[in-house]
Amino acid sequence: MIIQAPELAFSPSLQQKADHLLRTVFGFEDYRPSQGEIIQAVLAGRDVLAVLPTGGGKSLCYQLPAITLEGLTVVVSPLIALMKDQISALVELGIEAVALNSSLDESAYRSARQRVKSGQARLLYIAPEALGSAGLTSLLAEQPPVRLVVDEAHCISRWGHDFRPDYRNIAQLRARFPQVPCLALTATATETVRRDIAENLRLRKPLIIVSSFDRPGLRLTVEPKVEAKRKLITFIRERPGLSGIVYCLSRKSTEAIANTLNAEGISARPYHAGLDAQTREENQRAFIRDDVQVIAATVAFGMGIDKSDVRWIVHWDLPKDLEGYYQEIGRAGRDGQTADCLLLYSRADVLKLKRFLLDNDGNDPREQDVDGALRRIEEMVRYAETDSCRRAHILAHFGESYGKENCGACDNCLRSPQELEDHTIPAKKFISAVLRTENRFGLQHIVDVLLGLDTEKINKYGHKNLSVYGIGGELSRHQWTELGHRLVAAGYLESLPPYGVLRAKAPVRGFLKEGQFLTRPLPLRGSEKTEKRGNGKRKGIIQPEIPTPERSADTELFERLRILRKRLADEAGLPPYVIFPDRTLREMARRRPKSVEDLEGVFGVGAHKAERYGSAFVSEIRSSSE
Repeated sequence: MIIQAPELAFSPSLQQKADHLLRTVFGFEDYRPSQGEIIQAVLAGRDVLAVLPTGGGKSLCYQLPAITLEGLTVVVSPLIALMKDQISALVELGIEAVALNSSLDESAYRSARQRVKSGQARLLYIAPEALGSAGLTSLLAEQPPVRLVVDEAHCISRWGHDFRPDYRNIAQLRARFPQVPCLALTATATETVRRDIAENLRLRKPLIIVSSFDRPGLRLTVEPKVEAKRKLITFIRERPGLSGIVYCLSRKSTEAIANTLNAEGISARPYHAGLDAQTREENQRAFIRDDVQVIAATVAFGMGIDKSDVRWIVHWDLPKDLEGYYQEIGRAGRDGQTADCLLLYSRADVLKLKRFLLDNDGNDPREQDVDGALRRIEEMVRYAETDSCRRAHILAHFGESYGKENCGACDNCLRSPQELEDHTIPAKKFISAVLRTENRFGLQHIVDVLLGLDTEKINKYGHKNLSVYGIGGELSRHQWTELGHRLVAAGYLESLPPYGVLRAKAPVRGFLKEGQFLTRPLPLRGSEKTEKRGNGKRKGIIQPEIPTPERSADTELFERLRILRKRLADEAGLPPYVIFPDRTLREMARRRPKSVEDLEGVFGVGAHKAERYGSAFVSEIRSSSE
């Protein structure tokens, strides 16, 4: 969606050159959504503010213009690890790129400076804290930038979820080079944050693009956190050899899960702030280079990596908000292929989050607004408990309408009508009890009223005299409680912080007259049985894609190509996905090219990579047919 677009003075010949380089260097036939408009504006020398989802292809929006036009592109990026990965990937494409940061020794630093001064480097990556240094100032005086890119631009906004004061140093760079066009990129930015970014970066009549937040390749599932270790181990074993991340809220959990998985023969490492820097880097590198299958990590993990072949995400604990959840699941399937996202949900986790919030000592500035943080938790709860499309729920949170009744890629949309039960009458009883008690009480009191209990509060407020008193004998306390939560998730009721008072919302009037409430079966207390569908698959969890018999040969070849890729990557000291992403290997396995020339048009195979790696992969494909 283009929010604001000035007239662009654009050269068609530049577009033709960019399209040619897209195919021959990057190996892509087409642009992803919004990439074309952004790149066209950058080529025209305009300021641009772009909001693209994680995995939406933000890097190409400045890398392609950097090699299409002459001059130096300066990229401000907050994460050294991400710089390393991106530079490795660019070098593999035959693009000159360097970084200047604290990880370089003196020799490497001098070499990088020289490549910038000589005009060899097309892209210079720098950390925001380095912007005010005398060394960088003198370097850019000798080789002035012709374009400025600000990655993770929300970090400059005091209203952003990850404000970093060092980003304010970018203003000095803008002041020194006021005519240099600027591209600001972020995955999440509200309208308020967008305005703040534009003001702080002094963007001049920028093109502002907010792309769709939909990630159609992500398959979304929520499962009760019962027998959680068994579910996790089964989930991973159904995806043998596929990389994944288990997100946890506590350091202790990351260690425990990594130990459990290793004991089950699944290679895993922990990652959290309590580990020393060397161990964190070693564990991250082992995951990136496919030396281990799983990383069990706290929520910070993932921002510093560009691993495109993460095939699944599991949330062991409930995230604090939907924004964080969306960012974390967005680290899967960045190559455009499908990926599975499983949230293990327990109301005990909800209580734990709220207790932590109320006990917070104020060190987390985001959580000083307790009511706001509680509302964000409740929104996450509604997502976990909804019976409707999970994808539509996420998009609605970001102000976007999905426009389809069924996404075909979440557990709720894949659930057959036969799996739903009609709980219309109990639902109407529950809502009526909320209304009869004047929207003033919490869930457990409503359940007490429906069950006809003799409590002090019921006697105090005279609720024995209500018509709804004692009419709920058909369900247990546990089932009434579950039903109440589902009515909140469905939008008929809302739970008001901080005490969880229930209040009926506008849609209930129509629902009480002629509505119907179909929902998944209400669980029995204390256990959630793993039921079987008619085909023998576990109910709830989306099953991994299983190759059909006619594709089994392609799958076998794909595995052989993965082994070759890992060997080549180890020899070069690179992450395997930098050689080729999984999508490229799958396409090779399907097409079975017989020569290097036949690799033309395969996704992700540009001229430089074809020359460097093509013969090895073609040879492996030939040998598989012998």
